[in-house]
Amino acid sequence: MKIVIATDSHQPNEKYRDALLCAGALPEEVELLTPGDPLPEEFDGLLLAGGADVDPARYRETVFNSSVEIHPERDRLDFDVLEIAGRIGSPVFGICRGLQVVNVARGGTLWQDLPAQRDRGVKHDCFREDGFVPRHEAHPVRFTAAPSLKTPAFEALRRAEPALAVNSRHHQAVKDLAAGLLPVAASSDDLVEAFEDESGRIVAVQWHPEDLVARPAHRALFAGFIEACRVFSRQGGRAPLPLVEVSLEGAIPVLRLNRGDQDNMLAGGMAGLLADSLEALLSDATVPALVVTAAGRSFCRGADPRYVGALARSGDEASYAKFLDEEARAILAVARGKRPVLSALEGPVSGFGLSFALVSDVRVVASRGRDLVSFSASLHPSIPDLGSGATYLFSSRAGTGAASDLFFSGETIPLARARELRLIDYWVEEGSARAFALSRASTYAVRPPPLVSTFKALLSSRNLAALEEALQREKETQLAWFRTGELLRNLPVPARPIVKEPPIQ
Repeated sequence: MKIVIATDSHQPNEKYRDALLCAGALPEEVELLTPGDPLPEEFDGLLLAGGADVDPARYRETVFNSSVEIHPERDRLDFDVLEIAGRIGSPVFGICRGLQVVNVARGGTLWQDLPAQRDRGVKHDCFREDGFVPRHEAHPVRFTAAPSLKTPAFEALRRAEPALAVNSRHHQAVKDLAAGLLPVAASSDDLVEAFEDESGRIVAVQWHPEDLVARPAHRALFAGFIEACRVFSRQGGRAPLPLVEVSLEGAIPVLRLNRGDQDNMLAGGMAGLLADSLEALLSDATVPALVVTAAGRSFCRGADPRYVGALARSGDEASYAKFLDEEARAILAVARGKRPVLSALEGPVSGFGLSFALVSDVRVVASRGRDLVSFSASLHPSIPDLGSGATYLFSSRAGTGAASDLFFSGETIPLARARELRLIDYWVEEGSARAFALSRASTYAVRPPPLVSTFKALLSSRNLAALEEALQREKETQLAWFRTGELLRNLPVPARPIVKEPPIQ
């Protein structure tokens, strides 16, 4: 799936990208498109970002006054890519200027300068006495009472938040709404604050939900857009492989982490999908044992720092806490499960991947023909990546001294040293770890399932309370780092420059 953000280098593009990541998009699914870039022939969703004013000539007017700021190259980009979206039928999400672009493209008009042309007492900006505050809730908007809303996200907002508080920073707005566009929300001075088209394919808002994505109502707008993009992608036969895939090898299910081109780092709901799959499989009486493997060159490198960074920059602590809970749920699914779990490890293992390998009942390693297996506490020594019980799981297996050395140094443990520390159970020198793990799982499968389950419970029960306590301690530590900004240190920065304070739109 590919979501295109039509924007320019003067906008806070990090915020638009982060909002999509917070709402469930994967980093590799989001692409910035700026003036001068080649226009894509196809995509699965278009987000029209904020920016300068739309040229009044496009709706047959002349410039009203000096406050109107026109960027012709941005106009060309937005109107051209919106035309492509219309031709291929992809979903469109317009934000602020994006709403205005859609309205003008469909034949509508704009107020060029609200304070001068239509001052009705509502302040449509985020400026307070203490300065520019993007998250300042300037005024409420009320949703239409009509039951015929085409967009699930708008309908959910209407039911849950009939008077939603929004931020605002625009001096232009819809004057004449184009035919075929349906008003969804309005401010108290009767400006159109949101609309959709008759098909529900296009949604647009006048406020800036990317600044407020930490709040469920505003995040729901991005989540609804992403889901529409995924549906469009599937309908076009471009759907990617599932993030977590389960197949059957004889009687043995094999669960594969499927984000191999990104080192199987967790993002976009992947942790929750993994936890759900593990809970279902390991409670199924027909499953004799489970083999867990991974696509690509790494087993799992932990949480995707681009996803964590998006949550941190957006201040979305609730979503980060949920992510940590999903990681913990996956770990506990293995520890509490009634069936043996064998991890087939090939390539680097770190962060959540380390915890998952250690909580597994059996670890099988193969390194021939691929990157050597190695173990580390996190993807980068300066990025804290706890929350999945690694401090307890590593020390209980390798000892407190080895655990202290690992976490204090941030170094990577090579395969030979991992073997000395009893981190692995089988080292396969010929063939794949997956094939060997399947062979061992088949051996377990010939024994009576109740007997195997009893042994699993006896072996793991004494450690469950300690693991649960460690998971809670690590979660509290990660959330404390989140609040202090520690998680943002050394995280990847956006590839393109951003401007802290955008133009008035």
